Amino acid sequence: MEGSEDAYVGYMTIRFNPDDKSAQHHNAHHCLEITVNCSPIIDHCIIRSTCTVGSAVCVSGQGACPTIKHCNISDCENVGLYITDHAQGIYEDNEISNNALAGIWVKNHGNPIIRRNHIHHGRDVGVFTFDHGMGYFDSCNIHRNRIAGFEVKAYANPTVVRCEIHHGQTGGIYVHEKGRGQFIENKISANNFAGVWITSNSDPTIRGNAIFNGNQGGVYIFGDGRGLIEGNDIYGNALAGIQIRTNSCPIVRHNKIHDGQHGGIYVHEKGQGVIEENEVYSNTLAGVWVTTGSTPVLRRNRIHSGKQVGVYFYDNGHGVLEDNDIYNHMYSGVQIRTGSNPKIRRNKIWGGQNGGILVYNSGVIKLNMSLLGFQC
Repeated sequence: MEGSEDAYVGYMTIRFNPDDKSAQHHNAHHCLEITVNCSPIIDHCIIRSTCTVGSAVCVSGQGACPTIKHCNISDCENVGLYITDHAQGIYEDNEISNNALAGIWVKNHGNPIIRRNHIHHGRDVGVFTFDHGMGYFDSCNIHRNRIAGFEVKAYANPTVVRCEIHHGQTGGIYVHEKGRGQFIENKISANNFAGVWITSNSDPTIRGNAIFNGNQGGVYIFGDGRGLIEGNDIYGNALAGIQIRTNSCPIVRHNKIHDGQHGGIYVHEKGQGVIEENEVYSNTLAGVWVTTGSTPVLRRNRIHSGKQVGVYFYDNGHGVLEDNDIYNHMYSGVQIRTGSNPKIRRNKIWGGQNGGILVYNSGVIKLNMSLLGFQC
């Protein structure tokens, strides 16, 4: 109320247990609500709600800027923490778990600072930013949520740094429907689906992350996805380190993609993209696969020490392969077959145990100044 906008609420248990769990017989939908121009401190509280609509904690409106720290927001039948309508605030060292909907929602220009929160075992997504939601997420531990660890949708643009996003029952990070976001220096591991999914005209920046030991692929870009995939260490995933398909066109550069149980980079179903200055090595299948009408540009990459082919064009795989160093593969450095017709120029292709470039089964080659099997 007036005069208590900066109140302190600490070491309390706050419960909202309406007799009717729906919205039918009560107007309030939140256990704790912080509104316009209020900046209380909420400290070491246990917050619970059995209401099936709204959220346990709602922060909304211009000037809503609380500090919520060391709280436990768990076992609620709705969203745990909901930040919307230009609200801000600092949220540190909270435990947010086992909520029926997202652990955290950020919507409509909400822009919180969220540090060192433990967001886990949710019955939905861990963190969901959408409808122009923003926020700075630093050093959070996000794991074992039923859907993605972190979801970005509909022009949301969060910054996520130094977080651990792991053991999701589906994917790690899911960016879709024109979502954006900067994901920097995170550890993304052991998710059931891809570590990062990008689709439907989304354009995030994925930079300096470790993306590893996923039960499917590392980064999966599909359905007109975009994005900058830069400076990541991508390794040990069950499927391709990076997969690009269905008219997607990312920029992929300065990554290490290695020791995968499948191929390094897989471009198919009219995938595109600029793939440059990466190091791709020690993968079980081909270092790079290009197939089914795809046309990427592969430039100045080091592709080496693979257990099969270096770069494999097949089933009408096209594109440009230029200024790459391709060496020491168990099979040939480059294979071209079944209607594929890439442009190959100014590459060094050497050390392949089955030759430099192998063209067969109606493959075509446009060759310009590549060095095959030796260096001049």
